[in-house]
Amino acid sequence: MEILIRNEREEDRRTVEEVTREAFWNLYAPGCSEHYIVHAMRQHQDFIPELDYVALVDGRIVGNIMYTRAALANDAGERLEIASFGPVSVDPEFQRMGIGSRLIRHSLPVARGLGFGVVAIYGDPHNYCKHGFKNGKDLGISDGNGDYPYGLLALELTPGRPSFRP
Repeated sequence: MEILIRNEREEDRRTVEEVTREAFWNLYAPGCSEHYIVHAMRQHQDFIPELDYVALVDGRIVGNIMYTRAALANDAGERLEIASFGPVSVDPEFQRMGIGSRLIRHSLPVARGLGFGVVAIYGDPHNYCKHGFKNGKDLGISDGNGDYPYGLLALELTPGRPSFRP
C-alpha cells in the first residue's frame, strides 16, 4: 500500500472533517466533537498551515494531522513557544496500518525546521511513546495546576529544551 502525504488543500477540508468524525465516533463517549475541533482550528490564529497534512491511499484521503502553536510557562513567568498536534485522524478502514505513525514521523522534522524545540500533546501514551514522546513529568512539564496527567506527553525536538525542569 502506497501512502502519499501532502499538505491539506481547501478542497480537502470537508473530507478531512468526515474522516475525523468517523475516526473518533463513539470512541471516548457517544458521538464525538473532534471533527468540529478540526473545523474550528483552521480559523484560529495559532493554527499552523505548514503542519496540516493529509494521508492519501489511491487518491483517497484516509488520514490527517494538524498542529497549533502553544506555549509552556515556568514559575518565573518565562515562556517557551512550542507546537501541539491533534487530533491525528485515520479512517477506521485504514487504522492499524501505520498511517497515523507516518503522519507523525513526516510532520515532526517539519516542526523542528519551523523552529519548534518541543511538541506537547494530550494523548494515549501507547500511541505516542513509540515516537519518542515522554510523560510530561519526565521533562518537568505539568498542567496549570501543577499536576502531571497520564496523557500529558512531550517530545524534545531540540535536545536540552525545555528549560522548565525542576
